[in-house]
Amino acid sequence: MSPFVLSQLLAAVGAVFGIVSFQLRERRNVLLCLTVLSCLNASHFLVLGRTTPAILLLLTATQFVTALLSRHWCFVVFYLAAAAVAIGLSYQGLPSWLAFAAFCCGTIGSFQHSDRVLRQCFCAGNIFWIVHNIIVGSPVAILIELAFLTSNLIGYWRLYGRAAPAATPAGSQGDSPDP
Repeated sequence: MSPFVLSQLLAAVGAVFGIVSFQLRERRNVLLCLTVLSCLNASHFLVLGRTTPAILLLLTATQFVTALLSRHWCFVVFYLAAAAVAIGLSYQGLPSWLAFAAFCCGTIGSFQHSDRVLRQCFCAGNIFWIVHNIIVGSPVAILIELAFLTSNLIGYWRLYGRAAPAATPAGSQGDSPDP
């Protein structure tokens, strides 16, 4: 099996965890699935010889585990600083900055108390990863991030986007007032 095929296979297996994660409601389960995804995607980028995203994704996996245990903002600062150091050590041009931006979105989202804000931050991170993957030429990673973004948006809409039925005041015939 060629390294390219292996990298795409690792990314595809990780995709299953990513797609499932955004359909889960509990923050803990979302972060557990994303931990597995991050490890598989880090392996994907290592096989492709892309050290910056691989380092950032391994850092992301540890960050998700940390976020499961604590949501303290000192960890956000720690992980953002660690990512900045990783960028400095493995800089590869524009893709490094895009990976860093995606990492920042995910880091900030991971430590949120609100599942809704977590999902919003991850959507922004997905967009940065999509552009990154276009530039580095990983077709499966592009499709996977598009699937993650779509799954996240569907999950967000399913959990938060539907308007709750308006309560009908006692004695009314069910007509709701104009907004």
